[in-house]
Amino acid sequence: MTNLLFTSPGRIAIYGWHRLNGAPIQPLSTVHGACYADYSHGIRLVSETVTVDGQSRSAYDVLQDPVLSRALSDEGPIPNLRGLIAGAAQETCERP
Repeated sequence: MTNLLFTSPGRIAIYGWHRLNGAPIQPLSTVHGACYADYSHGIRLVSETVTVDGQSRSAYDVLQDPVLSRALSDEGPIPNLRGLIAGAAQETCERP
């Protein structure tokens, strides 16, 4: 998830591997359409629940919080995260 998707509707966010020094090989990008796929794509399952100071919290709420979002993203808060995800889920992709 990235705030860039608010200004890039119909796109997918891709972030690549890292070199040993921590530099990304492929920086965050939204150049590809939402239906783009290639040989390197996989899936990462992420829990909707995170633990903050010993308390269970919604990852959605944490990502929208101005302070707590820094634990999960270096972009700052992502407002209306559920709306962003819902919009992406509506994309339909034609497959041969």
